[in-house]
Parts: sequence; structure tokens; C-alpha cells
Amino acid sequence: MPPRPGRGRVAKRRAARLDGAAPREVPLAMTRVHVTVPAYNAAWSIGDTLRSIRAQSLTDYRVTVVDDGSTEEMGPVIAPLIADDERFRVIRQANGGLAAARNRGLAEATAPYAAFVDSDDLWHPDFLARLVEALEARRDAPFAYCHSLRVDEANRLIPGARWSYVPRHDLRGLLTLNTVGSGSAAVYRTEAIRAAGGYDTSLRERGAEGAEDWKLNLRLAARASPVLVPEYLAAYRLVARSMSQGHPARQLRAGRTVLEDLAREIDLPPEEVRHARTAMNGWLLEAFLRRREFGTVAALLVESYLRNPLWFRARELRSIHAMKVRSRLADRGERMHLADLEEAEGRRPFAFLR
Repeated sequence: MPPRPGRGRVAKRRAARLDGAAPREVPLAMTRVHVTVPAYNAAWSIGDTLRSIRAQSLTDYRVTVVDDGSTEEMGPVIAPLIADDERFRVIRQANGGLAAARNRGLAEATAPYAAFVDSDDLWHPDFLARLVEALEARRDAPFAYCHSLRVDEANRLIPGARWSYVPRHDLRGLLTLNTVGSGSAAVYRTEAIRAAGGYDTSLRERGAEGAEDWKLNLRLAARASPVLVPEYLAAYRLVARSMSQGHPARQLRAGRTVLEDLAREIDLPPEEVRHARTAMNGWLLEAFLRRREFGTVAALLVESYLRNPLWFRARELRSIHAMKVRSRLADRGERMHLADLEEAEGRRPFAFLR
């Protein structure tokens, strides 16, 4: 199979990082990507997140860690990891929520590209390189994104079925099924995200925090379709304390509020809106079951299938249902540590986690 465009450049950058070369200073004017790490009481996880950034094969980036009013001390974890690297800085602010923290980092950006990684998520070493290359090849795309692996609190890989085809990722596709998945799986054109108004902080004020990234992505996709890099280059941490699993009612309210807001801005296809509700309900169903909220579970099932009887016409919905079943069947044995995940030629991209 011929190599993908740009693979040679990625391989050279990777070799330089694996050789143990000290991170070079990047003049502000030469920075290609500005990375924001919003953090709140994340001492337990942010160390691995920062290690995944420092392991990037693309090295001309700068990082702003935004401490969003944490009540615990994260300094002892962060300081040793960034003390010798002038690309990193930490900003502290009063607690304003995830969207406000992301926007604070965005305000610092002078690079043409902006990326955001939550303080409990991880990046593959080629994440920035591959997504920036995709944006440079598609000048009209407002952002690029990739698929995500799922990991637990101990950095163990949660087994999951993978996409066997490239899912639809225009406005209608991202409305039917949010294949971006998380705020840590995309790289944006800085000018595009600013033109769209950044992340909507009013969702928190309305008690609907949790879907700001989806709202932003749909707003951008309404202007031009993003580009999907169909590789698993991000790792999303699925834990009980996360917003979607720990507070499913708020997450459900957030998703529905986004749909209501966008219906006033964009001509949303009614069928895709119904499909979006079906996908959203399915994502949160297990969280409601764990909380034994059976009345809510019944209502979600009615809305998802009885009120949307033609859901199976959407290929992505059929696929995600099948993938969920296969993933459930696969997650029955001992989980592999992400550091042991092997790619071609025996490479272990997440070895930095050991």
C-alpha cells in the first residue's frame, strides 16, 4: 500500500522525538498550533495528558493550561512536566466552566490552528501532525477530526468495534451522529472558530453545560464540511465521574438545548434531528440504567424508536447500534493497558504512559 501523503514528514518528526532530543524553543511567530488544556481538579489525570502533548511528532506548538478555579493543587503534578519547556504556560482563573476555560485559551492563540484537549484525555503522537496536514490539504475545511479510542481511569483500553467505512461528516452527518465524539479529537482553524463565536458559555448559565463542542462543530459544519482523518489518534476517558456518565440528565438537557438553539440559526432537517435524539438517548441510556432511573429509560426508548420508527434508514445509526453490541461482547476479559497497544512494525505509540 502506498504511504499516505505527508507520512514521511510525520516519520521524521517522530524519529526526532524518540531520539530523546530536547524540545526546541518555538518563536511565537512560527507557532503552527495553539493547544488549550482546560483543567479543573485534574491532578489525577493531567500528567498523562501533558505527556501525550510532549510526545507529539509535530513540535511547533504552544500550550496554555487553563486552571479553571481548581480547589485542589495541581502544581506539583504540572510543574515537573513543563519546567524545561518554554512552550507551556499555566493561567489561573475563577471557575467559569469548560466553555469559558476553552475560550480563555483561545484568546491566547496567535497560531493559525487551535486544538483543545481535556485534562483527562490523551493524544496519539501523530495527532497534531496528521490533522494539521489534513487541514492544509483541504483549505476550505474549518476543522479536522479523527476517531477516538476509549480508556478507563487506569489507562486501560475499553474494547470497542471500529468504523469499517468513513461515516458521513457534513452537517447532516454530524447532526445524525456526533462522530467527532469529544472536544479533544479536533484541530480547528483559529480564524474559523473565532468567527463562529467560540464555545457558548450561556449553556452553563442555562443549566445545560456539556454539549458546547457539539454546538460549535455543527455551527462550523453549517458553513463548510470538516475533514475526517479516519484514524484512531485520540483517547477519550470514559469514567463514572465524567459529565456524560456522572450527570446524564444534565448531558441530555445540554444536547436538547443545542438542538433548540441551532434550530433558530440553521435550517435543520427534521429527520436528522430525530436521528440525533435517538443517538443521544442511546449514548446516555446505560448511565440512566446504572442510576436505576427506569422511568427515564422507558421514555428515552419510546422517543428513540417508537417516535422515530425509520431510524434504521440512517446507515450511521445502524452501524453504531451494531458496534455497541460488538463492543459489549468484547469487553468481558482483562483490559489491555494503552501503553501496550501495538501498531504496524511493533510500534507502541502510547509507551510514554509507562
